[in-house]
This record gives sequence, structure tokens and C-alpha cells, in this order.
Amino acid sequence: MSKRVLIETREGKRRIAVMEDQRLLCLKDEAPQGARTEQIYLGVVDRLAPGMEAAFVRLGRETTGFLPFSECRTKPRSGDAVPVQVKKPAIGDKAPYLTQDVALAGRYAILTPYAKRIALSKKILNEGAKARLAALAEAICPPEGGLVMRTESENADEESIRRDIEGLRAEWLKTLSRLAAAKAPCLIRDTEDALARLLRDERGPIEKILCDDPEALQDVSLPVEKCERPFTLFSVDAKWEKACQKKVWLDCGGYLIVEKTEALTVIDVNSGKYTGNRSGTENTFLRLNLEAAREIARLMRLRSMGGIVIVDFVDMQKEESRQAVLSELEACVRDDPVKVALHGFTSLGLMELTRKKTDAQI
Repeated sequence: MSKRVLIETREGKRRIAVMEDQRLLCLKDEAPQGARTEQIYLGVVDRLAPGMEAAFVRLGRETTGFLPFSECRTKPRSGDAVPVQVKKPAIGDKAPYLTQDVALAGRYAILTPYAKRIALSKKILNEGAKARLAALAEAICPPEGGLVMRTESENADEESIRRDIEGLRAEWLKTLSRLAAAKAPCLIRDTEDALARLLRDERGPIEKILCDDPEALQDVSLPVEKCERPFTLFSVDAKWEKACQKKVWLDCGGYLIVEKTEALTVIDVNSGKYTGNRSGTENTFLRLNLEAAREIARLMRLRSMGGIVIVDFVDMQKEESRQAVLSELEACVRDDPVKVALHGFTSLGLMELTRKKTDAQI
């Protein structure tokens, strides 16, 4: 499948989309204002909340974050200046979720300066690759921290991985210098812009970038092709609007009902106009659920779903059918840059999964 990145600027705002053939996988604006995931601040502890086992940390004039004691390296005191990283962005009335377990992400690895551990992405399944990456990580891990090898490292050469880690270590040393000279509260390390972050985290090869202003992409290593209106060419806005409706139709004639609540997102799979063929009810429902699984994986990323997701697939009688749907969904979320954990079917036949909360995209 051919994967392209589309970039279009209108009224000074840059929008970025990822297309796989004619399927819209991702749509982003430039990063919004306010506390964003991966930013590092030197904050000031405004007050302690012992009953919540947490502290509230002022990050700027109008932004206060929530720092659980479980995310602290040492228990803070009111008035302390503390370095913190945004782990989860503000959602609704909830403050940004902070941590002192700092992590700097590169394309192939994540540097954890305060956690001396070696870990591998759970999406790396090949045993040979696991052994190679574990040995490499042990050999090149900075003495003062730890490493998590990302999914993209599985097919990367050793030199590329080394350069990535060396860059992260240099960035951390700069961050320490800024912390030492800073006056709290202030932003110490910002996140990369939306395009750089997308190219860093995107799974699999990207064929090219279609952009209405190629001269603005001087530091991009991918082929860039000028295209006056790439979003119009690929009907991005129409595809986005269709994907964000409560009722999302499947190609087979079935449909999904997507409902977001305060606590979780519920997705109901319905047969709709799909009647299958003469192969029997079980096979008909299996094919419907397999297509639904592929679409759900796409929608979770595109709509930036986070937290608990419950899926009510059409009932299947055979365990092997349920396992096939679980395996299909597992394969489809493997390309999601955000961590997705599948917890399987409940006794009521509902699929439980969680997706890490990230910055809102649009």
C-alpha cells in the first residue's frame, strides 16, 4: 500500500494528513497552545493535596498541572521548583498530568534519564530481533539512564540507532543546562512541530510528501512533490467529516455506532445492509467483524480516541471466530504510533481495549 503525507497551508495554519492509498489515517493541525505531551517545564508547587496523593504544579501564568506523588522522584513541598514533563495533556476540566520520570523520544529509541532500565517495544515479536536489540541497547545505553527500543528499531541498522540515541543524550544535556539556569515557572523543552513528530513516529515507509509550499520543507529527507491543493485532490475534508460521524458506514454495508462518554468510548458493530452469502451466519458475521476491526483501528487513530474503548461486535458462536477478530485488530493497531493494549473479549462478548491519551489533533 502506498503511504503519502499531505501538507496544506491556509490562512497561516498548516494542516497535515496521512493517506494510505485513498484511506485517511491521520489528520493534524500544528500543535495547539498550552501544555502538550512531552514538554518539559520547571514548575512551582502551588499546593499539596495529601488526600489525592498529589501536588498541583504551576507551569505558567494560566496553566497548572497535576503531579501524583507516584510520579515524583522525591516528595515535593509547597513552593518548590520542580522539573516535570507533561505525560497527558489537559482533557476537558482535567489538568495536564505530569511526571518526573522524564522520557525523550527519538525515532528508534526512548531515553529515560532517571530510570536505569532496558526495555523493548511489545510490538516487536521476532525473537531474533529482540535478542539483537537487547544486546545493542545494553552496549550503548548511557551510564546515567535507560533505554526503551521503539518498534521502528526492529528493521533499523545499528548506526542509525546509535545516532538516534546520541542525539537524545545531547538533547538531555542541553535540557539539564537550561534547567540549571532557568527561573520557575517556565518552559524548558518544547515538543517538535507536528510534522517532525509525525515523521518520527509514523510506522512503515512513506512514499513521498505532497505539499503546496515545498520550500518550507528544507530539512525533510523524504521526496517532496509540489501540489497546489493536496487536501482537495484526496478529498481529505470530506473523508474526515464522514469518519467523525456517530454512524460510520463500512464498505460491506454494515456500520459502526461510535459514542464517547466521560469515562470511555463505546463502538457498536451492526450488520446494516450486509447479508453475506450462502456460507452461513457464522462466516457472514465473521467477515463483517473483520472489516469492522480494520475500520475501528483506523478510526481510533484518526479521531484520537484515548482511554478505555469497548467494542460490541456482532455475536459469534465459535471461539476460533472471536480469536480471528482479536488477531485482526491486533495486527491493525500494530501500525498505530500510540500504544494500544487489547484485553480480549469479556464474558458478555464485549471487546475491551485501551489507547494511550494524546494531544487532541483537530
